[in-house]
Amino acid sequence: MAGSLLDKRLVIVLGKGGVGRTTVAAAIAAASARRGRRTLLYQASAIDRFGELLGGGTPVSTEVTQLRRNLYAVNTTPAAALEEYGLMILKFRRVYRMVFENRVTRYFLRAIPGLDEYSVLGKAWFHTNEVDRGRPVWDTVVFDMPASGHSVSMLRVPWAIIKTVPEGPLTRDARVLRDQLLDRSRTAAVLVTIPEEMPVAEARELHVVLRRQLGLEVARLIVNQVHPDRFPHGSPTEQVLERLIEAPPPAGSGLAALAEHGRTALRRRRLNERYLGELKRHLTAQLLELPHLFVPRFGSAEVDELSRMLEQA
Repeated sequence: MAGSLLDKRLVIVLGKGGVGRTTVAAAIAAASARRGRRTLLYQASAIDRFGELLGGGTPVSTEVTQLRRNLYAVNTTPAAALEEYGLMILKFRRVYRMVFENRVTRYFLRAIPGLDEYSVLGKAWFHTNEVDRGRPVWDTVVFDMPASGHSVSMLRVPWAIIKTVPEGPLTRDARVLRDQLLDRSRTAAVLVTIPEEMPVAEARELHVVLRRQLGLEVARLIVNQVHPDRFPHGSPTEQVLERLIEAPPPAGSGLAALAEHGRTALRRRRLNERYLGELKRHLTAQLLELPHLFVPRFGSAEVDELSRMLEQA
């Protein structure tokens, strides 16, 4: 993984809501920063979790915030991204307000379809190419994208602009953005799911959409929250558990509770194996598994544990 994912300039992390996409994005960013790469963890209009997961509670807002050595984060909004874009073009805030904040301009901006998505995606692209004194500001930008449907709509915007907008600065920038998204030497798409029915079905669908409609290949498929295999097929532990299931201990005893716990763990693991097999059969991306960490409170130590697993995978 270190040679093919952590060295990318842009890592886009996609997946259904509730599968741990933000956690995986944080783990990738932590691994990148630990390798000495100046890393920006980027998201938009999200409930901030980066500060809790990586910064000891440091809040992350629309301003770039340092969380750790080599690790920074920003949680932008479409309005903040558009304002930043306007200021880059017009240079002065007073001029920006005259142009972008008058009633007529706001009316036309609201009428542009996909503008919010394009401003957020464009800001990620800007940071990927940001330069200071001739050197890149960021070695890696990790983009924790919105949930599946919204992320696809966002990624489609450059293609839509190229097809529908007359040739000019907007189409020129959209073409560069599209080409960089498709450039596997600098951009990697990571798809996150968990080994359950609905998330796996959505991951398969998203994989197809990215590949066939946008030409984006998924570099890594990360299956999160995989239950441990405590009772491997044919092992003595599995045989003991099967005997306990066939001849249950007396109800209310400690052994009965232990047998029930073991049966639940076995069922969950076998269900995970079923959906892991489905993913391996139908998706071409390299599959990496991350374990379900059973802790009272998930925090920075767990993110670091997962990040080291990703490095070693």
